[in-house]
Amino acid sequence: MYPSNQTKHMKKIFLAFAVLAMGMTMFTSCTDDEQENVKIVTFEGDNWTKLIDSKQYNGTLLYGENAMTYAWADEMTGLSSTLTKAWGGSYGFAEGGVAISNYIDADIQNHATYEYQLAVPASNGSQNFAVVFCDASISFKNGVRHMIKSMEIGPTTYELGVVTNGDGYAASLKDSGNFTITITADNGKKLEVDMARDGKIMTTWTKVDLTSLGKVNSLTFTMDGSDKSDWGVKHPKYFAFDNVVVKY
Repeated sequence: MYPSNQTKHMKKIFLAFAVLAMGMTMFTSCTDDEQENVKIVTFEGDNWTKLIDSKQYNGTLLYGENAMTYAWADEMTGLSSTLTKAWGGSYGFAEGGVAISNYIDADIQNHATYEYQLAVPASNGSQNFAVVFCDASISFKNGVRHMIKSMEIGPTTYELGVVTNGDGYAASLKDSGNFTITITADNGKKLEVDMARDGKIMTTWTKVDLTSLGKVNSLTFTMDGSDKSDWGVKHPKYFAFDNVVVKY
């Protein structure tokens, strides 16, 4: 028995809905990141781990002769950085820069000193991350420009301990005052990220949207705050970042 015309028509309708449903499934299964073609700098892997100093302060990678050539670059995106060498480079990381780290230390009461300068108080779920000291920058190699959509930013053990409790030199910001990162793109656009303001203190990793900066070749990080001396802001000029989302 051959199928009736009505049966054939119903089969066509069923097939049409099936194709439509498959198309919707395929569309909704794609994330925005997949559609936009992004790459994420996670600082994970042996090549990154080799850049972590065996001592947080005065180690052989970030201080001494090796500090003159300390640098990192991500193979996928070309994102890179070196130590700042603000005074010529002889003092290594003490002159500023971006160092790779994996130190976790939640003791902000007792370890809020420069000897624990590469530690963060809590993990964000990954092993490695970057620590910024003083004025520093990151840039794409070969002068290329990309939009950095976001990055996770967090306090360090040293910075958070002093911002929270003070240290006899810098005041506690638990009640008032501010300590702020300014991120400046090479196109002149700027974005401020508060580590502390009016009693609100960043205590853990926070995803920061950077799309307002547009396409950039480089970002420069500077830190300032309300508690100052003739030498500048009193609070330790450190923060950490991780999971840098680069759009192509």
